[in-house]
Amino acid sequence: MSPIRNGDATWKTDTVSGPDRLASPQPSQAAVYRRYAQLQAIRGERFPEAAADGLAGRLIACVGFGPEGAELALAVTISGGTFLGIDPSSDRLKAAVRHGSCDFMVNTLEESLRVLKNEIRKRKALSVGLLGDPSTILPAMVERGVQPDLVADTASSDSVATVRLDRPALLQLVERGAVRVDTQAAKHSSSAGLVEVVWTGESIADLKRMDTLALEQLPLDDAIRRRWLRQAAGCFHRQRPLQRVLDLRPEELTRLLRTFQDAIFAGKLQSPAALHWQTADGAKQSIAL
Repeated sequence: MSPIRNGDATWKTDTVSGPDRLASPQPSQAAVYRRYAQLQAIRGERFPEAAADGLAGRLIACVGFGPEGAELALAVTISGGTFLGIDPSSDRLKAAVRHGSCDFMVNTLEESLRVLKNEIRKRKALSVGLLGDPSTILPAMVERGVQPDLVADTASSDSVATVRLDRPALLQLVERGAVRVDTQAAKHSSSAGLVEVVWTGESIADLKRMDTLALEQLPLDDAIRRRWLRQAAGCFHRQRPLQRVLDLRPEELTRLLRTFQDAIFAGKLQSPAALHWQTADGAKQSIAL
């Protein structure tokens, strides 16, 4: 195995670009992955069904469909759940549709519930953007007995509205059993002894092969990481650079590095390809394959 180069190595990530960040809620894959990990932790604590089910059959209601709302929406649908993002800005919702974090944009609560109920019953993933004022929509949800399993508020970071989680309607949903998602505190993998790893490929075909090789390194009962690898490709294929993010244990990282190098040597992957990671102390490391 080639030596690992340490120091000031850096790598580009698929962050939001453009002058209007709020109108272009294209979240980075790393941010979505951390949000995904946060949701899995909540699922394990509050909904301890089989991890393979993810959030299937669960509804998450969120104030805001700006960058943080888009992160959460993608994390929810990758987890197999249904997402309702309430936002008064048609520009933000249209951008979310363009970037793939929103499947449908609707204008009334009735429309959103009609679409969501069917998918929840089928336990299928879906993301819906509802155009409107959260200060009127949330009380309407309470009055109609609509009870999400999780609620989140991205208004402060996305400048969506003045609605906060200390407002009566959201508090009522929490009191009725909804889990509050702290959008300011997505979990980072290093706290669990894992390393956040990014690999990049020359083409979509190469990235798919790398994903398959990584999948083979994971335990068969590791439903959470296996779900991510299977679902992420469909969410981030348009983002550049072509990359995948995944938490790995140090020994898994070592095995994956060898596996990628063997694939390059055998002609199964093209170069350039690279592997990047960040240690628990924040040091960035990178190696070209």
